[in-house]
Amino acid sequence: MTLIEVEKHEVEEPKSEPVRVRGLPFFPHFLLREIVVMCLIAGSLFLLASYYPASLLKPADPFDTPTPIYPEWYFLYVFGFLKFWTWDIGPIAAKAIGVTIPMILWYGLLILVPFIDRNPSSDIRKRKLAVALGIIALVGVLYFTYYGIVHGE
Repeated sequence: MTLIEVEKHEVEEPKSEPVRVRGLPFFPHFLLREIVVMCLIAGSLFLLASYYPASLLKPADPFDTPTPIYPEWYFLYVFGFLKFWTWDIGPIAAKAIGVTIPMILWYGLLILVPFIDRNPSSDIRKRKLAVALGIIALVGVLYFTYYGIVHGE
């Protein structure tokens, strides 16, 4: 009986107004602005490339090795440590140590950072351990990158 009574009385839902969002709609306003910026950058690159073309170097010679040969920029610190480390440790060759030690230390540090510094604060002044480890790692990478470039020959 109660169910019938509920169905007889219709409940009016409040009418909601559509929500207005501030800003520009993506299409066509935002997209048009991005396309204009992209065309300006591409046009300026083409203009600079036409005014200052790259000079041609000597023809490629497969029997001539250029000196010095450097690795990509993100491996320069490993290259520098390989040049720095010249001592064998027992049966392990110096080259094997020079390649594996910086990779293990760097990526091991990156993997262990969440376990070493468990401070929930996001304030940099309260995270002295994380800041110290980051500065030590950055100084080490920069030093061995510099060492690899200077002593790379």
